[in-house]
Amino acid sequence: MILAAALAAQMTLPLAPCTLEGVAGEARCGIYTVREDRDSRAPIGRTVGLSVIVLEALEPANKRPDPFFMLAGGPGDAPSFNARFFSRVFHDIRKTRDIVLVDLRGTGKSSPLLCPELAEPGSNGVYDDNLLSIPAVRACRARLEQRRDLTKYTTEIAVDDLEEIRQYLGYGPINLYGTSYGSRVAQVYMRRYPNSIRAVAMKGIVPASMAMPETHAAAGEDAWQSLVARCRKNSACNDRYPLVAVAFRELLNKLESNPVMALPASPQRREVRITVSRGLFAEAFRNVLYTPEGSAQAPKLIHQLVNGDNAGIVETALAGRRVLGGDRLAAGFFLSVTCAEDVPFLSKDADAKAAGTFGGNYRLEQQRAACKEWTRGTVSQAHRQPTKSALPALLLSGEFDPVTPPSGAEEVVRHLPNGRHVVIRNNGHPIGNAEKCIGMMIGQFLDRGTADELDTRCAGDNPAPPFVISEKTNP
Repeated sequence: MILAAALAAQMTLPLAPCTLEGVAGEARCGIYTVREDRDSRAPIGRTVGLSVIVLEALEPANKRPDPFFMLAGGPGDAPSFNARFFSRVFHDIRKTRDIVLVDLRGTGKSSPLLCPELAEPGSNGVYDDNLLSIPAVRACRARLEQRRDLTKYTTEIAVDDLEEIRQYLGYGPINLYGTSYGSRVAQVYMRRYPNSIRAVAMKGIVPASMAMPETHAAAGEDAWQSLVARCRKNSACNDRYPLVAVAFRELLNKLESNPVMALPASPQRREVRITVSRGLFAEAFRNVLYTPEGSAQAPKLIHQLVNGDNAGIVETALAGRRVLGGDRLAAGFFLSVTCAEDVPFLSKDADAKAAGTFGGNYRLEQQRAACKEWTRGTVSQAHRQPTKSALPALLLSGEFDPVTPPSGAEEVVRHLPNGRHVVIRNNGHPIGNAEKCIGMMIGQFLDRGTADELDTRCAGDNPAPPFVISEKTNP
């Protein structure tokens, strides 16, 4: 073990000053090396380099000892991609606290498990209608397994990495911010290392009972029906799009035949051909509803698509089809996490819950099929058990979140006696249009070390973006 520790220390780079585009102030960056198999007793084993970025407190003379660690969503996203964003949203917090960005193993700059195969067309040059095309999943697994043990990329293992990094950086108890899947990471951290944490803030809460994507279809449907109702109540939207719900059903029915559609060639790209099924399009459209800005444009988008904008249909579907094959979301990490922690725990009535929604069981079928092709890690007996903790916690939900609705946070906060749940009006899944409000509330929370008596008025006053209305034209 002494030899192993020495080798790891040699491979761990001390943090050095670095410059991050669009981020003011001092920063330090480096790579911290961990064992891929944390349980192995072999003196030498495969390692993973983890990207660590510390955004130094802007007022060193007033620096507090408890930093603010960022935990990204996905699963598969990484804090390093959002350094500028976090620095802006939490600018006031950073005045007196370091903000620490650690990319979890297999994500971002930490030996990412990317699957570019998922963004490629089939051998016939046509994209199929699968978010997780099975030939691509198989090819990605075969390639990644040549250098990685895909069973070692789970939330609990990643949390153990984070705790080791906290110790390496010399911090005492830290503060956490977890968004979406990052809220699962935060809850596991609370459970495994309660003495290493001072306070926890979360946004878009994933409860322990959630087996992704079991609730996605129902949450998306709720967000859509809420949007339709808001459009009816808005005179401009209702006047221009009085039958938006009918138009949406008409559009989905049009795609029942799984047409192959094309984007013509341009100076920027070759011709793109894709099979656009109802399921693929619906899943891509659900992503439009993630933000209030996207929702505000949705009635106009549907109107255009149902009235002959085939290029728009292709662009929407293609964006959804390619998302897991890009270099931003590490699809291999996404599969390793969800195939171990979610899909095996889908309820027997998961398909019934999705019935009658615009998305149906498309996403369920996609992930079930993909996980049959992916190697599966293990989880502890505590997995899917609620985190019970007396740590101060601030839970934030968007009123119209189509993936982690406020009900999930209500489930979590019941087991946190010092927790508080705040629903942000007219907000979706990401921080989005509530940036200033969220930064202020979390800043108050961290300064006080308690969620009691926070000024949350801005959450109730958060304005909705105006609907985007096209000019009427004669058909």
